[in-house]
Amino acid sequence: MRRIFLVIYVLFCIEIGGFLFFLPWLPLWLNNGLVAHWPTLRHVLELAFVRGAISGLGLVDVWVGISEAIHYREHP
Repeated sequence: MRRIFLVIYVLFCIEIGGFLFFLPWLPLWLNNGLVAHWPTLRHVLELAFVRGAISGLGLVDVWVGISEAIHYREHP
């Protein structure tokens, strides 16, 4: 059961991390309904610092998933 949980957890971390890493640099990031209604939010999301911070969180998430997979030990 622990192995199944680990596989699901690692895949989830890598998927969400990849999503967070690439999404801020895609056109979808600024061209959506949520940002269209709030121009101040759009201005904040256009900042390279914010995009870089969210991409950094994505890399950390991928790193956590891979680290969990590498350091997994089976306990009797």
